[in-house]
Amino acid sequence: MMETAVKREVKKRELKAVDVVLAGILIAAGAVLRLYTPPFFGITPNLVIGMYCLAILLIRPSFKEVIGIGIVAAAVCHFTTKSLIPYINFASEPIGAIVAGLLVMAPFKLSLGGKYSLKPFVVTFLGTAASGLTYITILKFLILFIETPKNPAFTYLLTVVVVTAVVNSVLAQVLYYPIKMALGKNDE
Repeated sequence: MMETAVKREVKKRELKAVDVVLAGILIAAGAVLRLYTPPFFGITPNLVIGMYCLAILLIRPSFKEVIGIGIVAAAVCHFTTKSLIPYINFASEPIGAIVAGLLVMAPFKLSLGGKYSLKPFVVTFLGTAASGLTYITILKFLILFIETPKNPAFTYLLTVVVVTAVVNSVLAQVLYYPIKMALGKNDE
């Protein structure tokens, strides 16, 4: 008996130019919003995170592309942040992007009435939380070894993460369907 090898053609999906432009525009919009959003009780939400989560939801990039989006977002955050140590963004933003990317790839559905998906809210909330908690953890670790002008209250920082996660999630949920329809994208 002779066995024949069957070649499977694997189609590799690469980002189209429109996807790269969309991710860039959303990250830039997040940066502009971050710069001009007045603080609420001293909290300025990092809207860049919400925008890169929205980009990941809309374009469904590969894992490598998700990391690239996280690095680009980190560079943008580096220049728009008011934080003590802006370099931490180069760890926290890729982690937030990876969490968002893995959740987008996950086969779960969460919807209202079977038609209106809440996945944008959940993905953005958890992506923002992952980014924020990574930032706080690294900052707390660094403060053990370096002297800072003043020791930040970590409880306050957790409040900032939660508020930012809620703001980003609502924003992503509200923008997801109009942008998706404007791009002519189909459901998963």
